[in-house]
Amino acid sequence: MKIVFVVNNKNNRLAKVLPRLDQYCQRANIGSVQFLSTLRKKHAIELARQATVNGCDYIVAVGGDGTLHEVINGLLQSNITPNAYPVLGLLPYGSANDFARTAGISNSIEDLFALIKSNTTQKLDLGKILLRQTQETRYFINIAGVGLGAEVAQNLARSSSVYGPGFNYYKHILKGFLNYVKKDVSCTSSTWQWKGKLLQMAVANGRYFGNAICIAPDAKLTDGQFQVAIFGDLSLWDYLKNFGNLRKGVKINHPQVSYHTTNEVLLESKDPCGIEADGEYVGFAPATINVLPKAIRFLMPPDVQY
Repeated sequence: MKIVFVVNNKNNRLAKVLPRLDQYCQRANIGSVQFLSTLRKKHAIELARQATVNGCDYIVAVGGDGTLHEVINGLLQSNITPNAYPVLGLLPYGSANDFARTAGISNSIEDLFALIKSNTTQKLDLGKILLRQTQETRYFINIAGVGLGAEVAQNLARSSSVYGPGFNYYKHILKGFLNYVKKDVSCTSSTWQWKGKLLQMAVANGRYFGNAICIAPDAKLTDGQFQVAIFGDLSLWDYLKNFGNLRKGVKINHPQVSYHTTNEVLLESKDPCGIEADGEYVGFAPATINVLPKAIRFLMPPDVQY
């Protein structure tokens, strides 16, 4: 058995985790273990791609949603056949850990190795984004955000906060509301269409984004469908008024908010409208976003409703 840990060591925040992880691996005596630490942004893509090409049984992302996003993109860029992919896993030690909330994954090293030893996995869907102007492809496991979320992702990447990630998210969301100019966007699927001024759209495989905001309460990781939440020409006051319901996973009853189901979304925009995936900025519309059903195997607790 060969396990590769791809570790986001940004700001050395995992200094306390790595020694414990290394010690546990030595005690567990479960085969070959390799630790690969990131040195720069997008480095986890390279590390995961090379680990996949070199061959391993498990790749575990140690970090947050962004680290997992990069590992998944590295895996799918490896050009090996999907049935030869290693099993993916996650130790959530990031700023938001929104995918882990949907998947019921804890940051317990003991729980992770219990899943590895029992090979307890689920086949999960992924999302695929084709940026049509550049023909670049990006994959995501949690949520792709269009509009305000992409701007927030860019601003977060350039900032830090002594008050922690939660405060930083809310600060940039409010700041984005005050400064963001809503774009004219059209969104088309095989069964429905939406067009108008867009504040935020979430094309959701998972349920949470933006540090525990339950934007898509009906989303499931294994059903071959996206849940799409569209917040159109919404005011700051209306958003703040409903923020508590968003946190609790209650759908918003408002004429400018709508919810849809689809396995493919075609996005068009007259003005540059940004797109983020798993909290990472990826580019601009126009884009095609579609589901890859049961694309990967993931180490998951057996008692969570996916």
